[in-house]
Amino acid sequence: MAEKFQTKVYRLNEVTFLPHYRNHNIYVGPGYPIHKQRYSEADLVSMGATPDIMMLWSRGVSGSVSDSNP
Repeated sequence: MAEKFQTKVYRLNEVTFLPHYRNHNIYVGPGYPIHKQRYSEADLVSMGATPDIMMLWSRGVSGSVSDSNP
């Protein structure tokens, strides 16, 4: 079984936003990439999201994430 790590996530209105698996500085919500909404940590905080910790598989640190490369 793959090792899991304590990872910061954000919760907003009972929805959990996780760091993208290729770039931990980009957060995505349920339905990604069908719903192509991506957020920064600052975006989520400014919307009122609260941080939490979940045990997740490791995340990349600098992978390219775009509409053409979700």
